[in-house]
Amino acid sequence: IVFGDWSSDVCSSDLAAVPMTLRVSVDQAMRTVFSELAKRFQIDHPGTQIQLKFKRSQELADELEREPAPDVLVVRDVDMNRAAQTGQVKDPTAFAANRLVIVTPPGNPNHVFTFTDAVRSGARLAVCAPELACGAATARVAESLAVPLGPAQTERTANAVVDAVAEGRAEVGLPYSSYATSDEPRVTTLSFPGDAVSVERYSIAVTTKSENQNRAQQLADSVRSGDGHRLMSAFGFGAP
Repeated sequence: IVFGDWSSDVCSSDLAAVPMTLRVSVDQAMRTVFSELAKRFQIDHPGTQIQLKFKRSQELADELEREPAPDVLVVRDVDMNRAAQTGQVKDPTAFAANRLVIVTPPGNPNHVFTFTDAVRSGARLAVCAPELACGAATARVAESLAVPLGPAQTERTANAVVDAVAEGRAEVGLPYSSYATSDEPRVTTLSFPGDAVSVERYSIAVTTKSENQNRAQQLADSVRSGDGHRLMSAFGFGAP
């Protein structure tokens, strides 16, 4: 999938049998899980082709006036609220959440268990860039706990934070949970007290411009279903 473009690379189907295409704009933090969701939806709904666009939530909300408009929007609550206030989506529903976690080398050799440990342990710290959602979450936690961050290496993505710890360039990192699932063997992942202020909630809604309202609603319903929640959990997202 190409960032910023409508793409169906991972969701290909027999184009000769496609009477309907759904365009879905998704926050980039959900790239992996929505690629899988789209595949499953196409299998369950023959004749539907899903085209996915992944960008930051704010950008996707800002682009709603452009053509072609998406059929389904999946963004952070704050950006969905903007879209709802201007009448661009209908009946948005929160369905998942991301939260900050601590990652360490396997076995947690520096005994880092709290946010304060992470920033004051003397271990080399990797954090998300401040303009990223996980970077803003790190700042919120630091402010709420009155713990200054101090020196840290800044990474351009949450994946890069995990990679920095896994590759030995950092000894502790602060990414979002969706980038450091429990089955990631290269690092140990830990929740920590005070992480509630880091939570970022995501909502899904059908856009008012969609020409495929029924099928778009079916997709939104499948994301909010029990199977959808179980898949979200497998990819590191919690309940909203």
